[in-house]
Amino acid sequence: MQIHPRKIDQQMEKAITMLAHCVNEECRNEKPLILHGIRIGFKLAELEEPEEVVVAGILHDVVEDTNCKIEEIEKEFGPKVAQIVSVVTQEKEEDYKKRWQILMDKIIKNGHPAMILKLADLNDNLNYLPLVKNLKEKLDSIQWKNNFAMSQLEPYLGETELFKRYREGYRKIFERLAK
Repeated sequence: MQIHPRKIDQQMEKAITMLAHCVNEECRNEKPLILHGIRIGFKLAELEEPEEVVVAGILHDVVEDTNCKIEEIEKEFGPKVAQIVSVVTQEKEEDYKKRWQILMDKIIKNGHPAMILKLADLNDNLNYLPLVKNLKEKLDSIQWKNNFAMSQLEPYLGETELFKRYREGYRKIFERLAK
């Protein structure tokens, strides 16, 4: 039997390979970045987002958390994927509130692809909150970031199932953490 994989499957596999390579070379994030990227990509595929959004979802953290450059992503996957990854990549700003304001401004200005990717990312990141070191000390900033992102995305994605799931997951986790 001969199998002819769909183009999106080939691109996803290529993106996962690049993600694994970049993470294995250098990773500045303690969460399991490969699994996180794969989950984001598959969530976006499940939502039937376009191929470039799915691939960008897989690669969304590589520029921020590894030595991978946006030019490498553009060379391998084209300007659309590189542009989406660039939009969701945080600036090197010291103040976390300013950093998040800049990030969310970029995301909103760039529309649905960046917004849905960031929402999938935020939703998946809820899984890691209980694992954060010194969580009690960081709780205020984590709550601020999530509340700020939610307030920015709600006018555009508030009616989606993914947003509703994120809001409910956030509420449950913070109720548990506040105890």
